[in-house]
Formats: sequence, structure tokens, C-alpha cells
Amino acid sequence: MPASANAPPSASVAALPPAASNEHLGLEFLSHVLGRLGRSRHARRFLRTLRWRLRWLKCAWLRRAVLRHELVRPDDVTVLIGIRNRADHRIANALRSIREQKYPAHLIQIAVIDYGSEPTSAQLTKDVCQRHGAEYVRIDDAPIWSRSRCLNVGIRRATTKFLMTSDADVVLSPRYLSGALHVLTTSHLSVICSPMLDLPEDSTATFRRMAETGEDLQAETWKQSCSPRLGWDFHPSVAVSYTAFFQLIRGYDEYYELWGSEDDDLLRRLQYLGLQVQTLDAESFYLHQWHPKFEGVPGGKHAKQIQQNRLHLEISHSILRNDRSWGLR
Repeated sequence: MPASANAPPSASVAALPPAASNEHLGLEFLSHVLGRLGRSRHARRFLRTLRWRLRWLKCAWLRRAVLRHELVRPDDVTVLIGIRNRADHRIANALRSIREQKYPAHLIQIAVIDYGSEPTSAQLTKDVCQRHGAEYVRIDDAPIWSRSRCLNVGIRRATTKFLMTSDADVVLSPRYLSGALHVLTTSHLSVICSPMLDLPEDSTATFRRMAETGEDLQAETWKQSCSPRLGWDFHPSVAVSYTAFFQLIRGYDEYYELWGSEDDDLLRRLQYLGLQVQTLDAESFYLHQWHPKFEGVPGGKHAKQIQQNRLHLEISHSILRNDRSWGLR
């Protein structure tokens, strides 16, 4: 796909599917109730019970309102990456790992949303996108990094059946997309996640060299040197599901800025919607290229905004977020 620079986010916005463009009063009411109950610690315990008791109703509605429009479509997918001033070996390796997927290449679209990079970094990112056939969308009016607002531009624009949110430092195993989309074609009301396998710091020079030379990424070999982030069975930062589900809940909560909590929030809202988390087999995994935690954030995890993000995650339990202009900035 040819790259496009400086594309205004409103220029190519796809018409949202019927389930996302119309106001569904039932979903809005449920979202409002969950949001109000979530403010109380005792009510949150009740929420967990309510979520499962109502799941069959939500699933029936999703099948009727969303899936009946989606199941007949081609099984194409958009892999969505947000970036800001990170035009280095990591994005080159990330894009190459997508292009080396075993899934049919003509069904894979890549969109890189450059959210306010400096001109030099923006040009380098545009160049690497051109080399790997990725659409490049540049957002200039972005005074502060927000992964939520960045990825929402891509979510709103996406027209493929499936969508994967990823990062500029993620290397996919060759079978990742085929594994994820196979699950979604058999278990429709799912969101696919996997463990985040952190590469060690001493891998950095090798991965930098691989980006420069184009030598094999050796994902399976490097997997043996990795450990899952926090020992978790899955991490929410990479998620795959039907595009319509991401659009239905209006994407990521645009309150979140800098780093942290936006992925946990999105996954929880998709679960409130009625989706279940599914993980993949051992052949479908991804590697997280090493970098310092909270890179470029003064104060790191103790930064005021990071703390505000965590508080917002704790108290926010509605399904729908943002206003109708989400993804347009």
C-alpha cells in the first residue's frame, strides 16, 4: 500500500458499521450503569457477577447487530502501530515481521500513525514505511503523546474485517496473524492476546544489526532468551479482534496520555461488551524489543500523569468513552 504523508485524519475516515454509527440505547444504558457502579468498591465486586450473568444477552445482541454484517466479508486485517520520535531499528524490525507473516500478504494492511514526531524523525518513519509497504499517516497538531488518541485515528480509519493494535517495538512470530485470525473465525466473540516476551538488554545490538542488514529475525531462537512481562499469561498491549468491536466502543479512552493503563482499560471494556480473551498456541507469539521503561517520560512511573492514568483506570468502568469526534484528531 502506498504511503501517504500529512493525511488529515478526517480525510479517509471510513463509514462506521451500523452497530457503531447508530446510537444503541441499550448499550448506552449498560455503559452508564457500569460507569456508575464502578465508582464503588463494593459495587465493583457485583459488577464481576453482573458481567457474566448478562454475557449471553450481550453476545446475542453482538451476533445480531454486528457479526451478521461482518462474517461474510473477506478475512483481511489492519495492523495498527502508533509512533512518536521512535524512528530507529525497532520500527524497522516491527514492520518487517509483519511483512514476513505466513498469512496471505494481500489480506494484510499496515497503518503507522505518526503522532507529532519531530520533522527528522517523521521523515525517517515515512521512509521505513515506504520500504515495507505501510500506510503512513502523520498528525502534526499533537503537543503531547497520547497512544489512545494516536491509535484512535487508525481505528476510525480502518475498513478491514479484523484489526490488530500493536507497537513500534513488537516483533511478531511468522504465524502470529494466522493463529489469531484462525481463532477469530471459529470463536467470533473474542479478543486475542498473548504474553509479552521481553527481550534482554544485550539483544539490542543484534536487533539493530538485523534491521540494518535484513538478516533473519530468528524469533523462535530469541524466544528462548525471553520471559513474559510480569509472568502474565497475556498482556493487553497487543490485541486482535473484529474492527467493528473496536469502533463500537469508540476506541481507546482519550483521557490517557503518555504511557500506561490505556491497554488495560480497552481490554476491560471489550470484556464488558461481551468478548472473551483468547490466547494463542506456542507458535504464535511476539517479542518486545528492549528499551528503558517509560522511555522519554520525566519521572518515569512516578510521573504525575502516569499516576493519574492509574487512578482513572481504577474508577472508570463504562463501556463507551469519548465523544463522537473520537479518532478525528
